[in-house]
Amino acid sequence: MHYLDFTIDSSEAWSELADSFVPMRHRYRAPETWYAALTAQETAAYALVHWDQRGDRISHRTPSLVRRSPGDEHYWIMVPRFGSYSAWRGDEQRRATPGSALINRFDEISRIRIPESRSYAFRVPRAEFDHRLAPAAPVHTQLDMTTGLGRVTANLITSVHDQADALADREFNALCDRIGELLCMLALGDMGPQRSQRTEAAAAIRRYVRDRVGRSDLSLPAVARALGWSPRQIRLILHEEGVTFRDLRQEEALRVARDLLAAGEVPIGEVAARTGFTPTWFSAAFKARFGETPRAFRRNRSSAAD
Repeated sequence: MHYLDFTIDSSEAWSELADSFVPMRHRYRAPETWYAALTAQETAAYALVHWDQRGDRISHRTPSLVRRSPGDEHYWIMVPRFGSYSAWRGDEQRRATPGSALINRFDEISRIRIPESRSYAFRVPRAEFDHRLAPAAPVHTQLDMTTGLGRVTANLITSVHDQADALADREFNALCDRIGELLCMLALGDMGPQRSQRTEAAAAIRRYVRDRVGRSDLSLPAVARALGWSPRQIRLILHEEGVTFRDLRQEEALRVARDLLAAGEVPIGEVAARTGFTPTWFSAAFKARFGETPRAFRRNRSSAAD
């Protein structure tokens, strides 16, 4: 995992740093007095950024920048803790303040304004949201972080950032997977008590499978026996969550495979075998899930690390 920690009192240096995440054109209200601090955790899958900004800036995604750097692989979820975050597409404005969050895209011409503020920004692969939300519901761009689930999600983001030095890549990715799941629940407005209980049961099944991919028998009867449920109960729980046990098992196997590929130490064929795939099936399933083949994923992440 890459960990960045910067304190910057130059608007030019800040523009260069900000452009390493999303290239934009920046304007500063008082560039001569600019000051900001930034910390970031980043793996091949996720990034979690925190900034403390003492100044006012407006940034634009211009047509040429969108063409050169499409920015269509990720969503950015902005979670202000002090100050605000505003985004415009044309005349449409969306705004997040403390107690709310904004799901943002940078694949279109747009602009943002960030005054003096402290905020978290969570970068998640777009496929992580799209495969959960579509076609059931569109992404709601603004999220309420003051509710029980919203507050839990916001606290989890803070805790993951605070534990930067203590988390290995796999642990960080697993926690970010969970943050993504919770944000999707918020986007879908899935807040009822009964629904929450089913979701927690499904999460327990998911955690059990994730922790044992390649190491234990993950057939439905074996998982049910280990968790103290019947296969029928597991099928019913997952059916209410809109997923089959087979799909959940494949999803978690692909996430483990993603982490092994990002580490760069295990041959691709062995990654497939460890996670229960044939080589051909692995390549097709991985591309369908993450938008690129295992070989392309490893090559692109190796290039980024260089």
